[in-house]
Amino acid sequence: MRQRRLPILAPIAAIVAATGIFSPAVADGNIVVAARETRVIIPPRADRLELVNLPVVEFALRAAIECKGEAVSVTLSIADTFLTIGRDALLDQRAAEATVRVPADQLILAASSAFCVAEDQATADELLLPGFTTAHASLRCTDDDIESLHFASAPLQLRLSCAREPETPQEASDESDR
Repeated sequence: MRQRRLPILAPIAAIVAATGIFSPAVADGNIVVAARETRVIIPPRADRLELVNLPVVEFALRAAIECKGEAVSVTLSIADTFLTIGRDALLDQRAAEATVRVPADQLILAASSAFCVAEDQATADELLLPGFTTAHASLRCTDDDIESLHFASAPLQLRLSCAREPETPQEASDESDR
C-alpha cells in the first residue's frame, strides 16, 4: 500500500520544498506538513536585556494528506497549542491549511546581543531563527472500522524584524556634526 501512496505525496513534498515557501517534512507517506517562514516585528529593547521577548506568533501551516478510507481528523500542534480540523472540513480534500496562534509564554526567548538594541543603531534590524521550534501534525484515518494514525513534523523558521523609529533629519545632522 505504501508504494501507491508515496508517488502521490512525494511530488507534493518536492514542489513545496522547491518553492521555498514552506519547509516540509515527510512522515510515513500519508501526511506531509509544511510551514511558511513567519515574520514577527519586535520593538527595540534596552541594551541591558540579552533576550528578545516574543509576542504571540501566528504560524501558517499546510498538511497534505492521504488516507486509505476516510480522513477523520488532522491535528496541528506547536508547543502546547493545537488545532484540530475535523472530518467535515477534510471531506474530499487532499490538503488542510490552518494558522496556529501560539502564545508568547509557550515560545523560547531568542538570545542575541546584536539584534534590535534601542541605544545602538549598529545592531541588526533582522534576525533569522531557522528551526526555532517545530510543528507537529497527526492524521487520523478510518477504513471499515479500522483506524490508523500517521505523524509528521516540520521545523519552523522565524524572522524577527526590528521596529526602529526612522531617524529624523535633525538627528542625522547632529550625528554628522560630531
